[in-house]
Amino acid sequence: MIKKIWPLILIVSVALILVFVTGLIIAIAITNGGDKNPETLPNPAETIETEPVSAANSILVLGDSIGFGVGDEPDKGIGKRYAALIDPDNTITVANLSVSGAISADLAALVAAPENAAFISAADLVIISIGGNDLSRLQYQDALSLDVTFQETLNRYQESLEATISRIRALNPEAQIALIGLYNPYPDQDPQKSQKLFEWNYQTQLIAAADNKTAYIPTDEAFKYHLQTYLATDQFHPSSIGYQVIAETLDRILNGID
Repeated sequence: MIKKIWPLILIVSVALILVFVTGLIIAIAITNGGDKNPETLPNPAETIETEPVSAANSILVLGDSIGFGVGDEPDKGIGKRYAALIDPDNTITVANLSVSGAISADLAALVAAPENAAFISAADLVIISIGGNDLSRLQYQDALSLDVTFQETLNRYQESLEATISRIRALNPEAQIALIGLYNPYPDQDPQKSQKLFEWNYQTQLIAAADNKTAYIPTDEAFKYHLQTYLATDQFHPSSIGYQVIAETLDRILNGID
């Protein structure tokens, strides 16, 4: 009887030994991490590196004759000159809706017009030059009426400029706005009128400060010692050099260039 059972016991023992050895080999492989080919492992999610977004891919210029570029070379002006500074490859689009002779109320009406909404919505940077024609209407006011007329004109300007910025923000909350300050082309005029220019620019700065993506771009300090060079032959609008100075000031302020 025992002789008949013995072969069966031997076969079972061998089977158990094989199972034990196989299990031991698997355990060692798991402990050591195995020799798996990395190519057979699932790829982790790739990190996508993105290029920094350009400061401005689309520029819109609004305002008056200075916004339009009167006095500069053809097809130049603040917008084109600024674009050339930040993009030598000339890939930035520049649209200009400025109107010579425009006052602040005209600008407010222009940005409110539905046909201009697409230009505003598409812009990364909106450059605004306005207020010079409003203020120049005070040029022939006498001293007695100047204060009252100035305040009335300033109030209308502030309302129109705030309405303009509000409309731009409604259409394009992320656009950078740049307000170009006024310079004095008449340095020999009544000092009282020069003081009005200072007050005007100060109020414009306050409007700019109320919006965290609106910058004020000063021009008066740069121009007042270089009027013969920075003004065009009409002695009112900037010359090509003057426009370049404004564009470079814009670049310094928007892009933090010292």
